[in-house]
Amino acid sequence: MVGFEARTQQGAALRPTSHFVYESIYTAILEKRLAPAAKLSKETLGQIFRVSNGTIQRALTRLAEDGAVVMPPKEVASVARPDERQARQVLDARLLVESEVVRQLPAGLDPAALAELRALVDEEQACLAARDSAGLIRLAGRFHLRLAELTENPLLQGFVRGLVARASLDIALNKGAVYTAEACVAQRALLDALEDGDSAAAAALMDAYLRGLFARMRFLPPPTTDLREAFGMKAPRGEKRRRA
Repeated sequence: MVGFEARTQQGAALRPTSHFVYESIYTAILEKRLAPAAKLSKETLGQIFRVSNGTIQRALTRLAEDGAVVMPPKEVASVARPDERQARQVLDARLLVESEVVRQLPAGLDPAALAELRALVDEEQACLAARDSAGLIRLAGRFHLRLAELTENPLLQGFVRGLVARASLDIALNKGAVYTAEACVAQRALLDALEDGDSAAAAALMDAYLRGLFARMRFLPPPTTDLREAFGMKAPRGEKRRRA
């Protein structure tokens, strides 16, 4: 990430804020430089960013609110692991909200807006070819946010912004190839329906597109804390009874 060293070398008056720390960690997760379950020691982060533990704590708290970080009581914070149940909840919410977004759009979108959205899909395709997963996730999020902005409904925009942020993290932490050429084809079909003024078809295409993203996600089982289970061994019968 560009900018951190330059900023910290400009002196104490320009020490990174909690927002800068938040953005830096968020970007590292999005770019897969921080793996799921990676420990986020406040002391180590404080040394890296040259800020107080309080500043780190505020950044981690925001990240936890966004679902990027988990902060168990009296334990070191860590990067969240992909969670299928939570990802399904995000999908269900997106199906409700984003299908309504396309229904709320004016019949026959402005040609300039359509051109802007098509350019975003073209950029996604370029990121796909370059294997730039972080850029792809950002552009796909911008595509959805732009659609929400075109409704001119600030409440819908807020809902979409929160859901896209959470979904982007789910995808960044995921092992599956979620955004594919197929996703770009689906986006273009959605824009064609909007250009034709067919909001019902656009809503159906949005539904199929979002379900397709979820279907391509791959979730790993949570790691075990049981040593025998970790090495493929069964616990003795007597031990099982004691546990029960």
